[in-house]
Amino acid sequence: MSDFFERLDKYMEYKGLNDNKLTVEAGISVGLIGKGRKRGGLSQENIAKILYNYPDLNANWLFRGEGNMIIEDQIFSSSEVNWKKIIKSQEDLLEILKKQTAK
Repeated sequence: MSDFFERLDKYMEYKGLNDNKLTVEAGISVGLIGKGRKRGGLSQENIAKILYNYPDLNANWLFRGEGNMIIEDQIFSSSEVNWKKIIKSQEDLLEILKKQTAK
C-alpha cells in the first residue's frame, strides 16, 4: 500500500504539478513538501490548504488510499460546485487524521 506522499506524487503527476508549483498554488511555504517528505508528514493546516486549492483531490484517497483519487464528476457536473459537500468530506477526514496522530 502506498503512503501519503506516494499518493500525493501520483496526484501531482496527474495534474502536471511539481513540489514548487503545488506549494505556490496552495499558499504554503516553498520547500515544505520536500521537508515534509524527510520528516514523514505535513501539518494539518498545510494539508487543508492543499485540499482547499485542489477540490478535485479526494481527501479519503490521499489519507487512506481508499476510493478514487479524483472526486466523482457528479459533484462538478452542474454549473454550481457543491462546496459544502466537498468541505464537509475533507473536514471529516482531517478529524480522522487528527485522532490518528493523537494516538
